Amino acid sequence: MKLTFSTSSRVLTFLLASTGLVFGQANSQLTGQVSDKSGAAVAGAEVTVTSVQTGNERKAMTTETGAYTLPFLAPGDYTMTVVKQGFRQVKREGIRLEVNQTARVDFSLEVGQVSESIDVSATLPLLDSDTSSIGQVIETKAIQDLPLNGRNFVQLAILGPGVTGVGYGARGTIMSGTRPDDLRPGSELFANGNREGSNNFLIDGADNNERLTLAIVLRPSVEAVREFKIQTNMFAADQGRNAGATVNVITKSGSNEWHGSAYEFFRNDKFDARNYFSPSTAPKPAFRQNQFGASFGGRIVPNKLFFFGNYEGFRRRQERTFVNTVPTALMRTGNFSETRDIFDPATTRADAAARSGFVRTPFANRTVPASRFDSITRRLINAYPAPQTAGLVNNHVTNPKEKQRWNQGDVRVDWNWNPNNTVFGRFSRQDTVTTRPSNFAPTTVEGLSGPVTLGNEDTFAGDSTLKAYNSVLNWIRTISPSFIMEAKMGFNRFNLVFLQEGATPGAQLGEKLGVRGSNQGPQSDGIPIVSPAGYSGIGQTRSLPIYRIENTFHPGVNFTKLSGAHSIKFGYEARRRQVTQYQTNRGNGRFNFGRTFTDDPNNTGPTGETMAAFIMGTANFIEQDFTLVFPGLRVTEHGGYIQDDWKVSDKLTLNLGLRYEYDTRVTEVANRWTNFDVVTGKLLIAGFNTDAATGIKPDRNNFAPRFGWAYRVRTGTVIRGGYGIFYNPAGSESVLMRRHRQLPFGPILTEDINQFNPAPRRMQDGLRPIPVLDPNVVANNPVGSMLSVNPDFKSGYAQQLNLQIQQQLPSSLVFKIGYVGNLGRRLDTSYNFNQPDPGPGAPGPRRPLFRIAPNVVNADYNVSDGLSAYHSLQATVERRFSNGLGFLSAYTWAKSIDTVPNAFGGGDNGPIPQDIRYRRVDRGLSGFDIAHRFTHSMNYSIPFGQGRKFAFGSKAANLALGGWDTNVIVTMQGGIPFTPTLNTAVSNAGGSRPDRLGNGKLESGRGPARWFDTSFNTAGAVWGVPQQFTYGNGGRNILRGPGRVNFDWSVFKDFDFNEKWKLQFRAELFNLFNTPQFSQPNAAIGSPAAGTITGLAGIPRQVQFGLRLQF
Repeated sequence: MKLTFSTSSRVLTFLLASTGLVFGQANSQLTGQVSDKSGAAVAGAEVTVTSVQTGNERKAMTTETGAYTLPFLAPGDYTMTVVKQGFRQVKREGIRLEVNQTARVDFSLEVGQVSESIDVSATLPLLDSDTSSIGQVIETKAIQDLPLNGRNFVQLAILGPGVTGVGYGARGTIMSGTRPDDLRPGSELFANGNREGSNNFLIDGADNNERLTLAIVLRPSVEAVREFKIQTNMFAADQGRNAGATVNVITKSGSNEWHGSAYEFFRNDKFDARNYFSPSTAPKPAFRQNQFGASFGGRIVPNKLFFFGNYEGFRRRQERTFVNTVPTALMRTGNFSETRDIFDPATTRADAAARSGFVRTPFANRTVPASRFDSITRRLINAYPAPQTAGLVNNHVTNPKEKQRWNQGDVRVDWNWNPNNTVFGRFSRQDTVTTRPSNFAPTTVEGLSGPVTLGNEDTFAGDSTLKAYNSVLNWIRTISPSFIMEAKMGFNRFNLVFLQEGATPGAQLGEKLGVRGSNQGPQSDGIPIVSPAGYSGIGQTRSLPIYRIENTFHPGVNFTKLSGAHSIKFGYEARRRQVTQYQTNRGNGRFNFGRTFTDDPNNTGPTGETMAAFIMGTANFIEQDFTLVFPGLRVTEHGGYIQDDWKVSDKLTLNLGLRYEYDTRVTEVANRWTNFDVVTGKLLIAGFNTDAATGIKPDRNNFAPRFGWAYRVRTGTVIRGGYGIFYNPAGSESVLMRRHRQLPFGPILTEDINQFNPAPRRMQDGLRPIPVLDPNVVANNPVGSMLSVNPDFKSGYAQQLNLQIQQQLPSSLVFKIGYVGNLGRRLDTSYNFNQPDPGPGAPGPRRPLFRIAPNVVNADYNVSDGLSAYHSLQATVERRFSNGLGFLSAYTWAKSIDTVPNAFGGGDNGPIPQDIRYRRVDRGLSGFDIAHRFTHSMNYSIPFGQGRKFAFGSKAANLALGGWDTNVIVTMQGGIPFTPTLNTAVSNAGGSRPDRLGNGKLESGRGPARWFDTSFNTAGAVWGVPQQFTYGNGGRNILRGPGRVNFDWSVFKDFDFNEKWKLQFRAELFNLFNTPQFSQPNAAIGSPAAGTITGLAGIPRQVQFGLRLQF
């Protein structure tokens, strides 16, 4: 078929016909200067580049200045020729292009006949002499051979400077972390002071992002990845959507040669080290993991049509260790003589002379009479398993089994249509099934028939099925030698079903137990969540079930026009998102118990007992919410740009760009969502009393200028720098995307508990009924907890700047050093707008919204007013793999400060400031700040054996001593910060921090038993109790936790059957020296556990073996 421009137009029209577009730059380009021996420019020379793998050719003509540019080249190996009448033809081989690289290759022509040819062996372009972008390419050798636990390529993204994250805490599989459906732990990156939600994951330039959590969707197998580049600062204007890292994965393609592989990797707990905190007599939890697959690629039609395909399977079976705290036998009878004094909440009475204004009478003999037992919690306390050991904490251990399996595959076809048109298409799919157990075995509960699964609320016990899809169709057309087009069409899909363990539709277990109102919502058939502080929970998992479907449609188009010294690129891109998520969060109700109702309100020391409050049913917090609808959220993210790469001279290049981004306001297809107005106290309901966007104004001022420059001081030395503005997608899992989960479509019921009420609501009293759902009623009188977005909510952005020096050194080494900065503006965060002011009595009248919305308890308020500042010195020494050796060493000295934490964070670093009236006082170190970080990765082929520098004379010697490779990843870094909190709520307004009276750091003797100075409320103590009804002066993130030192190492042995077939044995050791990598310490000042560390952020030594056959 002959391709006409009319046909091109129709195809392009089809590609752009979607209502939304996205585009991610995956290609590379060659640029350079053609001159004669005197240095004069040679105009009109024909430059031809030929792919070694596929034979595809591209041509360009040099301009009047002798410059040429060949854009839209796939990463790979190339040969170049230059032809000009009156000069000898020059041919240069051995040119390798990396992903998104602008490589400079200059030519010097000699006078002579075209028939005379000069062959030159090219040296790999090592310096970035034409752009100001900061990034790191991870090449095929590193991806294939560096030790990877679970073979997750994203772990390699942290090898460059300025990037931290994945691998510090949960690591390995894409499903590691608290929840099987949470993709963040397997792709969590913090790049140059940006948050983990600021990243952009691409496969062959196509979108690969999950919209709610902004994590990776599909992770291609290592066998399918040719290379990837992580760009962290100063992208060109053709790239947008994010201010953090752009991780662009290029998949393998077929070639004129047949290539393939088959492999299996396995792990077994028998080879692993014991957890640092596990007793030496305790058995190691069982662990079995198998990862296997195959790949095959080659030609269908030589030099024309190629294919590549791969499959990977993953199977993991492991025991999960839960160290539980359960009530003792005496506690189940109401006897708390093993603990501390407990006070009777029914005796609470006002006393003006008392410190808190109230007094209580203690229970005699620290015993709660049986007549005061709650009818529900009396049965639940006896449903706890019996303690296995003496002691009040960590007295019960279980090792239930968890299973996970996935199947993943990719198919790619490349077509060299004709010299002016190339096309490729790829389809990828991954199916993951996870079964996650509860921390307690099924048990019998009085009043219920049959065994019931109970456990801690955060176990997320249940069965999940995740199906992910990613596909792309790419077309490059050379309209003329100076005008080139690239069009792209992609599709990304994420489909999740996550059901609660033991869930039985229609079972109504909560109602049968006697908790009135616990099963009043759809998909709510279980027992309420019961959370006694300091003890393991005994309810059923919260936040389940989850049903989620996300579709992203992403065509895009780019044009490049070459004119003289200018390479001008322009295009349009966007993303059309369709998001449906149904999730109940505490759908069966949640009863939170603490010491509040049984403590002495005038004693600053520890009094009261959580389990005493539990057995009486006096919860200090009660809530319930559920969703009545399956929402359909829609948003389109647009972007257009123009970029001019101007070769001012053969030494100086300017990168000038302007990008414009506009995200439509998020809407729901049937107007089933709302927005609480904190100014009027009314509920804005889409399509009822406000517009479809619930009053949120569009943000149309997102212009993003880019300016960069690169100057070649001399051969082998480049100075470059730049400044630009980069926008982030608004919202994600923040309030912006969750407002279908409040009245009248998803009631959030919250009890306003007064800790000094002598007759508080008890669990046997049940839950409040669903309020009236009539829009006319709820709009003017909202009840419970509200979700609110500031109507002037804006897209956050970062101002990025850098200045770098690059120096080429002998032995193919490159040294880079420079400054990288990032200034975050309009960062999104959320906090409780209705947090009560400190003070005595019931919290209601002290809430800011009490006058205009007296029945609103909490108002989770989403705003974009945060600031951040990141400054760093970054240095690397790199040697691309050649002659058996390649390595990358990177060092970062940095500091990151912000005024607000992540919008969907939690805990001390989460979205709740101590005092909402003075939120900027919370300015402090970012929760991910690491002052010093060093990484080193290396691939080394030991030079002994057949085909290597030192060959052995005998086959036996070659077999035993030849063909060995070794690889290593070294990580050394400082600790991340944490925030000390107060163990008691002195403010009577929520969580509090202590008064800081000293430094708090220990100069010596730090360890898991005592990481920081925890002296409290005594003479000379570092920490003190604030005055009653005030906040402490302790800041956010004022202390640092443990750092990390880790060595991952592998050794390979090759068995060569012939020149084409090779079998490779691998042994990989993660945390080679079994160095403990401790988690953060307990930061609850006043608690007996304060300052102690009881867990690991990393892993003990683990061993993986593998066999890989390749041809």
